[in-house]
Amino acid sequence: MSCYLIKELLPLYIEGDCSAETKKIVEEHLRSCEICSHLYREMIEPIPLIKMSENPIPYMDENEEKRKFKERYFGKLLLRACIAFGIVYVVMVILYWFK
Repeated sequence: MSCYLIKELLPLYIEGDCSAETKKIVEEHLRSCEICSHLYREMIEPIPLIKMSENPIPYMDENEEKRKFKERYFGKLLLRACIAFGIVYVVMVILYWFK
């Protein structure tokens, strides 16, 4: 059997979800093929977990995040309103003086 088919069957073989005949074919191929045998050994080894860094990302409460967003948003909104009011006031004073 070709290596391509064995590579496709390896997950089923490892999980034990293949028939007895397929299991026998895969085992025979693994004994004769070093490449597929190496792949099989890699697939059955557990994957090591990534070690957490010493400075993990700090958790921020959702309510705190909303409060900060509103503070920034409404702060900018208030600043824009003050600037618009100031411009309108200056324009009205200038128009009043030049009548």
